[in-house]
Amino acid sequence: MKLGIVYHQFLRRGGLEGYLLRFCTELANAGHSLHLAGVDADDEFRRLADSVQLFPRGLTRAGTMTAFATATAALAERWDVDAILGFGRTFHQDIHRAGGGCHARYSRDLPWWKRWSRKNLRELHLERLLYTSGQTRRFVVNSKKVAAELSSFHKVNPDTIRVIHTAVDTSHWHPAANRSELRASLGLPPSSPLLLFASLDHRRKGLPTLLSALAALPRKDIHLAVAGKPLGPWRSRIASLGLSSRIHEAGHQQDLRPWYQSADLFVHPSQYDACANTVLQSMACALPGIISSEDGASEFIHHGSNGWILTDPHCPNQLADLIATALDSPLAEAGLRARTTMLPLTWQHHLDSWMPLLHEAQSLR
Repeated sequence: MKLGIVYHQFLRRGGLEGYLLRFCTELANAGHSLHLAGVDADDEFRRLADSVQLFPRGLTRAGTMTAFATATAALAERWDVDAILGFGRTFHQDIHRAGGGCHARYSRDLPWWKRWSRKNLRELHLERLLYTSGQTRRFVVNSKKVAAELSSFHKVNPDTIRVIHTAVDTSHWHPAANRSELRASLGLPPSSPLLLFASLDHRRKGLPTLLSALAALPRKDIHLAVAGKPLGPWRSRIASLGLSSRIHEAGHQQDLRPWYQSADLFVHPSQYDACANTVLQSMACALPGIISSEDGASEFIHHGSNGWILTDPHCPNQLADLIATALDSPLAEAGLRARTTMLPLTWQHHLDSWMPLLHEAQSLR
């Protein structure tokens, strides 16, 4: 099929962009012809595409977002493709995948200065257009939680929503053969219980709750590795809690696999996530986790069996209790059950789930 792919930045950066790169790779390998429309595109994406259309930036991020949505709406009317797939703040395409979840729900947890910013108000406006203007026929989400939010916040007809879970490459995400050697290579303590937290937005992902929980635990041998965004703004808080010697800063990692393989427990007290890739990747690496119920990925967690569900991501005491419970449990067995849960989420299954929607879009066009 000849597929139009619409997203503002075809750049390998965050989780959504990483998903989109692999999705485009799988589509191209399956013989589909890809035509990209964006504002930026790097060489990795360009090599996969038969054509790339780039639109100019606006003077601000909000302006760029609005201009791009308007330009791609006009493009959709004349684009010679079999189906158009949108992945960002656009409102006119055949199928839209809400990889980031429901922004109306997410923005409720933003600090007031971000909630009332011009950029956020534009995002909310474009999301309302997406779900209420009738210019997009089908919606793909990556968790049941997001499907329920779209129906609740925007009154989207459930019949137009498809839940297609994110694929997990379990040949890449797998347990380590020798954890002690891996820990030594990363400069981690060889035998202390090790928690892992991974985030590019520490506030939203729940680092304040985790730090308070760690400080409240009677055990002082528990260490925490933090991957992703630098800890600079958090150092004074870490020091005031007496945790400086037990925090290991991993920094930004292109591949988190060695960190998943080295840890004993993944801790993810997120205030909001559609379905965090880090949760699925850690489970595939046989790393059990404590996962917030505010993350759609929690639907894969069987509490006490392959992980634990944190029902209140703002409560350090509940998190501390769960950490203590988990560390007293047979973590290796829970990890194997977590990996088994991920095994059906193959890329072939993922593409097979998309194909009926693509053929439907082609017939309607």
